[in-house]
Amino acid sequence: MRILRHIIIIVAIMFAAGCEKENANTLEPKAPMYGYLEFGEEEIPIEFVRPSYGGDWVMVMLSPLTDSSNLTTNAIIGLRTELLDQQQDVERIFCIDDYVVVYEDPQCYYASFRRLQSGTIFMSKDESGISVDVDVVLFDGTPLRYHCDKLPLQ
Repeated sequence: MRILRHIIIIVAIMFAAGCEKENANTLEPKAPMYGYLEFGEEEIPIEFVRPSYGGDWVMVMLSPLTDSSNLTTNAIIGLRTELLDQQQDVERIFCIDDYVVVYEDPQCYYASFRRLQSGTIFMSKDESGISVDVDVVLFDGTPLRYHCDKLPLQ
């Protein structure tokens, strides 16, 4: 009986050690650097941002790609500077004159001149970065959402 108990304990220890080794080799997915862009049902990890500010506009380009010379998938979100720091209802401001939302990937292109159906855009800028909160419905009914605080000014 005692020998059987020792055998069971040894087998349990070996099993636990084998599980630990297996879990140690399992790689957890790396979190995206700048959060996720939600396009329809898809969550797109954002690894590249390019803020642009000056004159009358604050804009941010977002992409899951890291090669800035070939951004075949990207989104551009922009707002006129006088509309910063307050949530804007896209049904009350003007497409292209007050806001810009563009989405592009190899299968589709949503141009800046297409008015959004509904939603809100919030952007703010200070010395530590640009904050973006977008929850809109594109002209064809596709939802587009993105939120990130303090995207770095480069």
